[in-house]
Amino acid sequence: MASNYFSDEELMCHGAEQGDCDCGIESAQNVNPRLLELLDQLRENVGGPLSLSCAYRCPSHNEAVGGVANSQHVQGNAADVLCPDWLTMGEFKWYVEQLPFDGIGVYEAGFIHCDVREGGVGAGYYWEG
Repeated sequence: MASNYFSDEELMCHGAEQGDCDCGIESAQNVNPRLLELLDQLRENVGGPLSLSCAYRCPSHNEAVGGVANSQHVQGNAADVLCPDWLTMGEFKWYVEQLPFDGIGVYEAGFIHCDVREGGVGAGYYWEG
């Protein structure tokens, strides 16, 4: 299943750009279709384009950026979505919370981690600095 709004280039592992891996565009195929559906719905609800700082990460890139071994990014279940310029972080968080993501992490760096964990654990909110 493809996304209506996000390209394979946006969804793939970006480790090659940083010299951490060479897994290429094929890695975009590892993204969970349920995550894509929710990201597309988020984009429609927000009413404008969204940018991803990260979606799928291969294990070597995940390790290089200090990700946990069982990262939802490695499993293709997570994306970090940058807060659009026209919304406050609080407004953007509200839009994210309206959807059935299983894990939500709000980061002061200007993005929200959205994931769809195996088995669906319900909305979990993780606040990081």
